[in-house]
Amino acid sequence: MVLLDQNQVHITHRPRLTLPLLLALAALALGFAGLAARGFDAAGMRFGAQLIWRFDAFVLFAALAARPAGQFIAPLRPLADKGRPLLQGFAAVMGVFFAFLLVSGLSAMPDGVASWGVTAGMTAFILFTGAVTLVLWASLSRRFCEAVGVRACRAMTGMAVVYFWLCYVLLGVALSSGQGGPSLFHSASVIFLLAALIARIAGRFFTVRNRTMA
Repeated sequence: MVLLDQNQVHITHRPRLTLPLLLALAALALGFAGLAARGFDAAGMRFGAQLIWRFDAFVLFAALAARPAGQFIAPLRPLADKGRPLLQGFAAVMGVFFAFLLVSGLSAMPDGVASWGVTAGMTAFILFTGAVTLVLWASLSRRFCEAVGVRACRAMTGMAVVYFWLCYVLLGVALSSGQGGPSLFHSASVIFLLAALIARIAGRFFTVRNRTMA
C-alpha cells in the first residue's frame, strides 16, 4: 500500500510535455541551429533570433486558424480547442526570441566602422513587446482570469493578439515592398495571417448566425 501511494505521488509530479513547452523547445532548437550555421557569436545569435521570430509568425497563424479550421474541416475538428495552448506557445516562443535578441545585443561585435549593441530602439521594442507578451501570457491563465474576470481576460488577449498580428503584417508589407524586393517569408506571412483573420471573421459570423437561427 505504501509503495502504491509513493508511485501515485511520483506520477502526479511527473513533468508534462505540453504544447507550449514543445513549441518553446522547438524555437530553442531552431535558434541554436541558426547559431551553429552562422557561427557562435553575436551574428549567429541575431540569425537565430530571426529564425525564431519567423517561426513564431506561423505559430500565431496556427493559433488564429485553429478554431475555424476545427469548425469547418471535419478531419481537423480536434484543433478547435487548441487556440489557447497555441497562444501560450506563441508567448513562450517570444520569450526565447527575447533571450536570443538580448544576448546578441549585449555581445558587442564590430561591423566595419559601426558596432552592434542594444540600441534605444531595440530597448524600447523589447520592453514594450515584452510587456505585451506578459499581458498575453497572463490573460491565458485560468487563475488570473478568475481573479480579474473573463471579459477582462478576453479584452487583454484580443489587444495582445491584434498587436502581434499588426507587427507581423505591417513589417511584412514594409519589407516586401522595400528596395530588396519581395521576401518569400514576409509575403507568405502576410498572406497566411490575412487568411487567418478572414477565417476567424467567417467562423464568428457563422457561429452567431447559427445561434440566431437556433
